[in-house]
Amino acid sequence: MAFRNFFILAALISAIAAPAQIRLEVLKQSHIGDKMRLVGITEPGASVTVNGKAVHVYDSGTFGDEFAMKDGDNDFKITASKNKLSKTITVTEHHPAPKPEKKDTQPIVSQSITPTLVKTLEGAYLQYGVAGDRLGGSKMGYLDPGVTLQASEEYGDLYRVNLSANRDAYIPKKFTEPDGEGPLEQVASGTVSISNSGKCDRVFIRLPKRVAYRSFTSLDPSTITVEIFSVRNNSNWITHKRGLGMIDYVDVVQTEADVMQLIIHLKRKHNWGYTVHYDKSGLAIEVKHVPSLKLADMTIGLDAGHGGSYPGSLGYTGLTEKEINLTLIKLVKERLEKRGAKVVLTRADDSEVSMPERNRIFRDAKVDLAISIHNNSGGSPLMEMGSSTYYKHLFCMPLARVMRKHLLSLGFKDFGMTGNFNFSLSQPTDYPSVLLEVLFMSSLADEEKLLSPKWRQRIADSVVAGLEEYLDEAKKDK
Repeated sequence: MAFRNFFILAALISAIAAPAQIRLEVLKQSHIGDKMRLVGITEPGASVTVNGKAVHVYDSGTFGDEFAMKDGDNDFKITASKNKLSKTITVTEHHPAPKPEKKDTQPIVSQSITPTLVKTLEGAYLQYGVAGDRLGGSKMGYLDPGVTLQASEEYGDLYRVNLSANRDAYIPKKFTEPDGEGPLEQVASGTVSISNSGKCDRVFIRLPKRVAYRSFTSLDPSTITVEIFSVRNNSNWITHKRGLGMIDYVDVVQTEADVMQLIIHLKRKHNWGYTVHYDKSGLAIEVKHVPSLKLADMTIGLDAGHGGSYPGSLGYTGLTEKEINLTLIKLVKERLEKRGAKVVLTRADDSEVSMPERNRIFRDAKVDLAISIHNNSGGSPLMEMGSSTYYKHLFCMPLARVMRKHLLSLGFKDFGMTGNFNFSLSQPTDYPSVLLEVLFMSSLADEEKLLSPKWRQRIADSVVAGLEEYLDEAKKDK
């Protein structure tokens, strides 16, 4: 017992003698022109000075500022203090910063090939060119399997394909298979019929084979245009049946010698989605009817960005984007379900769900509308970066606009609304969809809000309020 008491006493004396310190870490130091940018973290509620200058500490414990530098070595003494405890560290930066070494890169060059026919496989899509960003090349649209194209050039893992005599596009090679040789055959279009098939209006144009197509929408007037390639207009019958729910009328225009357009004029400004696909004897365009517009009758798709081994952006406190995205989505889900809506999630936990699978989940659930929540990264950590919304198809812009309005009503800075966004979950035309980049994980001020339970509740409220306003606008659209 005496030996045990001795060791306890020794441990207490050691703890008292050891200098107590608080957390203080430099998370990032950057050479910005003739300034040094420091970002660090300490205990929430602590005070921080850098070379004697007080620096703002956020509720999360993060801090940051920029400091002028002179030529040569520059020392920055950082001190954090709280409740008579303190810690000091010093970092050094040399000015001017060494120039980064230039890396030699080998550009990908195009290679002409003997023109050959290829046929599309499941998942095939066209893109406008070879340039791209982290989301890939700008997509023209997806194609059914079995569409014949003529490949005339290789560019890395892409084929340049001829859609018609004067129109081309690019397609990933992995979504094609050989289909013989010869020129791209032109076909003549047949009759066009427009009818109400229950939950949608159906436009059907007879075609003798599967050729390439793309679709796009306009808002004023409210139309869906389907452009069909390698086709000459022989549609002498355009039959409109009675009882159409969404379509006013359809016109056919030959815009080039081998390109024709189906122009579908809608009765309403709000477009609730459409699909384009081949049937046995031609191309079908199914235009969805207006849903009930009561939340209690609707199915809303909610997507929490990232997940699993894809954490997304990382905040300076260690907060991951996948974590905060899911937290916000669950708060939105809770609010929508209280209003009676059916909610479909692409992920309800930290699971890894591919983009094709997320699209399949929404498509199989026949959602009326989809919202994907993300949080951004980039820019200066010392600035409030703000909120932004994103859409691919023009008919989704009204939804993106109203969602942006409600996020900004919280006092967030405006990072903009972006159209033609190349995000995979924004590609389907089956329903209106929007992607929200709520705030920036990389901004100390924005991350402070994302960590706050109060702000999370306010963000979820704003998303639901935006959705409700969108539905109210649609109710007036008659």
